[in-house]
Amino acid sequence: MSESNGRRNRTQRFLEQHPYCYFCGGARPAVTVDHVPPRACFPDGFAPEGFESPACSACNQGTDKQDQIFGLYSMILDFDPAKFASEDDRRKISKLIQGIRNNYPEALPDLPKALPMDRCGGIITPAPYALSVKMIPAVQEAIEVSGAKLAHALYYRETKRFLTERHQFFAGMYQPQQAETADLTKLLVSLGLSRVTGTRPNIKEYGERFRYMSGYKDEQDFFMYAAQFGQGVVFWGIACRESDKPTGNKLSEAPWMAGGCGPGSKASTVGPPDEDGRQVTERPSPVLQSPGQRKP
Repeated sequence: MSESNGRRNRTQRFLEQHPYCYFCGGARPAVTVDHVPPRACFPDGFAPEGFESPACSACNQGTDKQDQIFGLYSMILDFDPAKFASEDDRRKISKLIQGIRNNYPEALPDLPKALPMDRCGGIITPAPYALSVKMIPAVQEAIEVSGAKLAHALYYRETKRFLTERHQFFAGMYQPQQAETADLTKLLVSLGLSRVTGTRPNIKEYGERFRYMSGYKDEQDFFMYAAQFGQGVVFWGIACRESDKPTGNKLSEAPWMAGGCGPGSKASTVGPPDEDGRQVTERPSPVLQSPGQRKP
């Protein structure tokens, strides 16, 4: 059996076991495999194994742009000197820059307006150790979409259930190098969440590429997670039933969104059985919305 036939058979088996799309709340059949975190976040061949999610074509192909843009920024924001010394990493960054320059030039950082940073905490460094660039709309959109995909994929991976329009979730992103984020990092570490580290057994010097922590309360259908890309980008968030969304505290002010919000949710289609075991023949789901908005 050829290698391509082997991959095709593995994909078929995977989709037989996971027949509905993770990102539009199970509203559409899965016909393809989406990699979350995106393979664009890693050198070619370095994406961690076992992070596949079943997806419809609309949810998978409809986020290609955001995958590429976030992939570039997740790599250039990684404060790991070993990766910048790696030929594999440098080659992938160059490839992403060229592709984004050709297709989405508005997403490239405006380096002439970048500000050099020469202070790390209370220490003034002899030379700038980083550059501060302004957040631009295309990158902000890529972060929001990537955060939504990650929340849906990790929830599905850990619970074998879908986030649907009956859920609310939020996904925040920060860089742990920023001094004001230290308390949040300490809090997330102190929660004792279960930990998973992405690996690639066939690569000896794999390094820190992707890892996440998560916790789930089945009775309350309450899910919390934090995921880190290398040493530079952390996503964290919560998913829960809409009726259990926090109120009257700082969490209630987070950019909550309705679940099942992938691009494929724009269309009505046959979905999996509902909570009472009945087959849903036409079930519209919410589309990906701006933070804080909900479908009426």
